[in-house]
Amino acid sequence: MPALFLGVLLVAPLASVLRHAFDQPSGLDLGTTGGIAALAALQAAISTALALLIGLPIAGILATYRFRGRGLLQALATVPFVLPTVVIALAFRGLLGARIEPGLLLVILAHVYINLAVIVRIVGANWQQLDPRTALAARSLGASPLTAFRTITLPELKASITSAAAVVFVFCFSSLGVVLILGDSGTRTLESQILRQTSLLLDFPAAAVTALLQIAVVSAALLLGARASMTRTRFGAAARATPAPRPRSVRARVHVAVVATIALVILLLPLLSLASASLRSEHGWTLEWWRSVASIDAGTTRLGSPVEAIATSVRYALITGVIASVVGVLAAMSVLAHRLGRAIAVIALAPLGVSAATLGLGMMLTFGRPPLDLRATALLVPLAHSLVAVPLVIAVVLPSLRSGDARLVRAAASLGAAPTRAFLTAYGPILRVVMIAAGGLAACVSLGEFGAASFLARTDAPTVPVQIVRLLQRPGEASVGVASALAMLLVVGTLVLVSAVDALGRRR
Repeated sequence: MPALFLGVLLVAPLASVLRHAFDQPSGLDLGTTGGIAALAALQAAISTALALLIGLPIAGILATYRFRGRGLLQALATVPFVLPTVVIALAFRGLLGARIEPGLLLVILAHVYINLAVIVRIVGANWQQLDPRTALAARSLGASPLTAFRTITLPELKASITSAAAVVFVFCFSSLGVVLILGDSGTRTLESQILRQTSLLLDFPAAAVTALLQIAVVSAALLLGARASMTRTRFGAAARATPAPRPRSVRARVHVAVVATIALVILLLPLLSLASASLRSEHGWTLEWWRSVASIDAGTTRLGSPVEAIATSVRYALITGVIASVVGVLAAMSVLAHRLGRAIAVIALAPLGVSAATLGLGMMLTFGRPPLDLRATALLVPLAHSLVAVPLVIAVVLPSLRSGDARLVRAAASLGAAPTRAFLTAYGPILRVVMIAAGGLAACVSLGEFGAASFLARTDAPTVPVQIVRLLQRPGEASVGVASALAMLLVVGTLVLVSAVDALGRRR
């Protein structure tokens, strides 16, 4: 089933993009497209550098010290990455829009904010595993804290820093929601160009060529990151022998306090700005925008209200959770069951290297016309979201299955159980828990996904991120207020789902 799912929903759409790139002449302007790619690469490089500059100190204090509020800071550092990009873009528009004109600077600041979690999680996880005794030995031989970090800790973190930087670069290079809301006419990415070529110019061959160019750049960045992650460190991967200590010296306490305070301010301000925008008008505090969420007049057309967009997103999220959890769990099980399962699992990770807009374009070309036209059904968007969520499901399920005891399968088989019964006897209790957790995370992906939905959602059935962007394209404070209220509902829904998954993990 995973092989069939990937063949139909990934290979066939990408083949359709490839075919349309060369089967007819297009109006592609290579100079313009190359300029957009160069500018996107520049802003992605700047965003990555700033994310590293801000994220590494946060990862450092979280990995090396125990202090009051550490759990809260770690959770808040994850929030921006979990939330939809259009929500973060709207928050920055409310926070800095009156002070900074839409353009490159605002896009970079939003990208840095969103991707702090990547740096904190990837680098921090490696940092926690380092043996602190090596750096302590250098300090005892007269090295300053900076020298010990530069000569001991930094070389050990080089692989994880490079890997995290590659992931951040890819996310910034292929950004769409942030660029649409915070960018200007001179701030575009290949992702936004693909959307323009398909929805405005109707030039599908040009969009296909642009998509292929983006796939090439993204794949090159991910390959560099993967190659760096395989680099061996000088001292090996010795795990930390004792829990992280509390900061004892005055310098350490001041360092932790300053970094934690700055991090909390950076992480909380955009969310507080978003909440304020949903409760304020030019006349003061108001609940008008929240009351308007149920009104058809608050929509971008007379076809539906924002609350109907919420119902559509929830429906798509539930379908996505079921499909992605079933396919992802089967793909993870196949790794343990057959040697070809590893190949299937690797192919299932391919959507991480392909932009959501490219997937949406491919699915529209493949399933948006006869003989298999799915546009009139409620399946096209959830299928695309499932394809994006399956790699996350595999990443959650596979380590859990590998932690199980394979001897239970052999014991059950020796007592007469059929192969399937023996497998479920050994791994069934694990699967019951991780399928729920993986389904919840897949639903979070669906709630916040914008790139594929911008191609595939019907005009009369937009998702919440699509509706937010449509609202922001209309003039007037009412549109911004209702969009902010919708965004806050999306924030609450996403955080509830993530918290439920975390609680389930802790309990089980």
